[in-house]
Amino acid sequence: MKRVYLCVSILVIFALFVLPLGALAKGVDQEGGKELIVYHWWTAGGEREAMNKIFEWFNKKNPDIKIVDNPIAGGGGITLKTVLLGLLAAKMPPDTFQSLSGAELKMYVDGNYIDPVDDIWQANNLDTNYPPVIGRMTLFNGHHYGIPMNAHRANWLFYSKQLFDELGLQPPQDVDEMIAVAKTIKEKKPDVAPIGIGTREKWPAVFLFDVVLLSVGGPDAYEKFYTGQLDPKTDPALKDALTKYKELIPYLYEFHGAKTWSDIVGPLAEGQFGMMVIGDFAAGLLVQAGYQEGVQWEAEAFPKKPEEVFLMIVDTFTRPTGAKSPEATTAWLTNLTDPKVQEEFNIIKGSIAIHKDVPDTAYADSLHQRASAAFKSKRIVPSSIHGVLAPPAFLSDWQDILTRFLYSPDIERIQGEIADSMALANVAEVSQWYWAK
Repeated sequence: MKRVYLCVSILVIFALFVLPLGALAKGVDQEGGKELIVYHWWTAGGEREAMNKIFEWFNKKNPDIKIVDNPIAGGGGITLKTVLLGLLAAKMPPDTFQSLSGAELKMYVDGNYIDPVDDIWQANNLDTNYPPVIGRMTLFNGHHYGIPMNAHRANWLFYSKQLFDELGLQPPQDVDEMIAVAKTIKEKKPDVAPIGIGTREKWPAVFLFDVVLLSVGGPDAYEKFYTGQLDPKTDPALKDALTKYKELIPYLYEFHGAKTWSDIVGPLAEGQFGMMVIGDFAAGLLVQAGYQEGVQWEAEAFPKKPEEVFLMIVDTFTRPTGAKSPEATTAWLTNLTDPKVQEEFNIIKGSIAIHKDVPDTAYADSLHQRASAAFKSKRIVPSSIHGVLAPPAFLSDWQDILTRFLYSPDIERIQGEIADSMALANVAEVSQWYWAK
């Protein structure tokens, strides 16, 4: 406990000393106008451009409110979360900040750092305009605590179109077919790594495991595993998934620990890798690098057997407790529900809108058109990684456990490690929110 108090104290002191004085103002700029302080991690490349599109729409609707964008330098990603926790603990919240829906959002709810947004949810009829699972990912103790406006699909199988055409291969639809395709590539093209993966950041190992679990156990087993409803030591679906995952290891890129996911996608389009499991954000990187969908690369939802699901990562914005400009916060969150704002933002961002009124044809490329259609027709399952489904405390261990398994694939040992980590993080109890009616 002393360590916890020390860490919080450091964060508070850090926030107090680095926060610009302008951000301490009570929602009023130096000229007497209103301000909206926004914290987010969309700070570079296409994400920056997409965020600017939200700002553009907000400014049109609210010309009297000045946006203060990430006032602390280096505010994206991990830095943002570190600084943000210090500000929240010091009771110096911004007017709104970005979070992932689900387990990560619940962390802020449990800390009493954010207020409900039921008024915005009801005023914009989001129970009708959003899929039910979206509401479920923001609902805690009977109240909604975030306004989401985009979704990424995590379960895409990207593959080298030219290599598959040359070898007469069809994209696999389940893990057994993936193993068979990988075996063929290894036999006929020994200089090509059948499955590309970069685990320097560890989480791509979880992306790959998740589709294996979906292929073996389906979405029910997947949801139960990540919410602590299965016994890791005895559950047959989990053991089968670990066994299949182990069978994939000989076909993985040998030096995956030295690479990030973004190091892999370009060489895949050039035929140096056969296939790769990654989210739709890889498509934007490929297009920016000049690789064409349907020419150098293609992607299919994976797995398609026994059931195709949409494995979803959702971003959301919040209403912090004690925010200095509550009216500006409400205006910001309301703007995010506008289907036109969602459409223009997501086209740039490389994700899809979650409002039902945004048509599939809004997207120029086939991948996102198919993603949008699947989002409206397939079962939606929250992604485990990045704090969306499983609690962050378990995920921190899980990435290490699974990455270690790639080098030393002992199934009995990993079953014990999973069980210990889940018990330590109290996954079953912490995840009860997901099953609440």
